[in-house]
Amino acid sequence: MTELTELLLLSGNDIPFRLGRCSIHQPRLNEIALIGEEAFQYGSRFLSFDKNSILTQGKSGLENKSNFDIFMSVINNSEKAKHKTDVILVLTLMFPNIEVKIEKDKILLQSENFESSINKNNFDDFQSIINQMFCLKDAGSSSTTYNPADAYAEKIAEKFKKRQQKLAQQKNEIKKINLFSRYVSILAVGLKKDLNSLMQYTVYQLYDEFKRFTLKQDFDVYIQAKMAGAKDLEEVKNWMDDIHS
Repeated sequence: MTELTELLLLSGNDIPFRLGRCSIHQPRLNEIALIGEEAFQYGSRFLSFDKNSILTQGKSGLENKSNFDIFMSVINNSEKAKHKTDVILVLTLMFPNIEVKIEKDKILLQSENFESSINKNNFDDFQSIINQMFCLKDAGSSSTTYNPADAYAEKIAEKFKKRQQKLAQQKNEIKKINLFSRYVSILAVGLKKDLNSLMQYTVYQLYDEFKRFTLKQDFDVYIQAKMAGAKDLEEVKNWMDDIHS
């Protein structure tokens, strides 16, 4: 698995995808806006899913299947093409100068003088990169609907649906997805920054700055309360500490 440095992620530079013999572009928020945050969230989370998140106790028939096997089975056996479209839109953002085509056993990456693919040999590494790049390690699940045509993929899809329903109940998720625009709006006012400059951020940069901003707010309130003589306050994290450990 590829472990990316914080500096590389914060730089906004393209990420080397060595096993794919190419680089992965870190989309800016204004680029994501072109496909919409909903499509981006659904597409990126589907690309990054882990079969362990849908396996339940007991035998499921998926133990010997890789994430790539399940991904290709679901995406190539769907009655509805929405999630496939979302995946292609996200991949197009990550590979802006390369044609992306989903085939039976691979995702073909092709340009005039270049050809590679995301396949069973490099899919795990690809997932590792986008999990870090889009901060998806603890992102949970989206409400994407999977509608496969064959029995094998249908079993997988049913597990997706049940897990998503459970997570939606736990988190009281709303249908409208506007996390990025909300974060940008908050930072623009809270830090007195130009909204247009924030739209140049990558997802990783946005999450990093928003987390640091909220930590500083909590820290400032804590210090002000202590100076005012408040007692029995719960300790808060120093806003300058490492936030990516």
